[in-house]
Amino acid sequence: MRGLYIHMPFCKQICSYCDFPKMVSSIENYRIYLDAIKKEINSKRNDLEGITSIYIGGGTPNVYPDNLLEELLDYIYPYLKNSKENTIECNPELITDSQAKLFYKYGINRVSLGVQSISPSALSLLGRHHKMEDVTQAINILRANHIQNISMDFIFGFPNEDIDTLLADLDYVYSMNVPHVSFYSLILEDKTIFSYLLSKGKLKLLDDDIIADMYDIINKRMKEHGYKHYEVSNYAKEGFESIHNELYWKEEEYVGIGMGASGFIKPYRYSNYKSLKKYLELVEEEKIEIDSSEEKKEFMMLGLRMLDGISLSYYEMKYHSSPILDFDLSKHIDSGILKIEDDRLFIPEDKLFIANIVYEEFV
Repeated sequence: MRGLYIHMPFCKQICSYCDFPKMVSSIENYRIYLDAIKKEINSKRNDLEGITSIYIGGGTPNVYPDNLLEELLDYIYPYLKNSKENTIECNPELITDSQAKLFYKYGINRVSLGVQSISPSALSLLGRHHKMEDVTQAINILRANHIQNISMDFIFGFPNEDIDTLLADLDYVYSMNVPHVSFYSLILEDKTIFSYLLSKGKLKLLDDDIIADMYDIINKRMKEHGYKHYEVSNYAKEGFESIHNELYWKEEEYVGIGMGASGFIKPYRYSNYKSLKKYLELVEEEKIEIDSSEEKKEFMMLGLRMLDGISLSYYEMKYHSSPILDFDLSKHIDSGILKIEDDRLFIPEDKLFIANIVYEEFV
């Protein structure tokens, strides 16, 4: 299995919490950037054999006008037509019927909508510019154009959020009955608007205990409504787990294209410059060889994000060793944060909120 990630960094505005490589720019730069990623795709065509999933992320990929979006999709169509899962991230307020028709025409079979919340005050705080009605309309447009595999991304634990706001977001999820939902706990990243406001004393973060209670509510309610909690932040109806994201969690290979994108073609991991000017020179920022020790750490940290955890026999086959011998895990097994059942080593669902205690073993 091998994935392809294409990063589209342009946005109409910058969200308060986002630290991904992104920028507000002109249509002229859209054109220049599209030409650059086509060149990079061509330069890495030997790595693109046997692609099983494609993910177009951002930024805001659907900020692109239809003619440029179609040019991109047409260029990568030889890979799209043979891939099992083809995802594009979208802002709901920018979804149009013509855009959805393009998606369907070129084999985009999964759309991830950046919803974050349906609360007007929360959306304003987060720097989002859509309304709940925009999300509903976007989902209806996609379904009318034969795209049923829709994911919604939400954030919880943001400043001023209360339980009623969270419950309203959950009720909206159930009412729309999409097959995949992500609930990400707010992480305060450097060089974001939220980070700046906090440094000026203009923002107060929620208490960790409140955020933990919210996480428990999400897990319980999503399960009650038929969603499988299969990764720390992800929930899916049966058969709708994200194929592409599981590549990352299972330490499979992937090709990264675009500004700030990373790739992993064994034994090398590489990343592109986060600066548009430097990226346009098509120079990789760094390319490092991952030794066995580092690969084991990444395998464990990513694998333990999944509710199923890791297979002990697969680890043994892959590395000719045991994670119990390679890492100091006994104390976590004794404390119950890690469990072994049959062939699986995993973090129980009720311990996921404190999983960082385990992840620190692999940093």
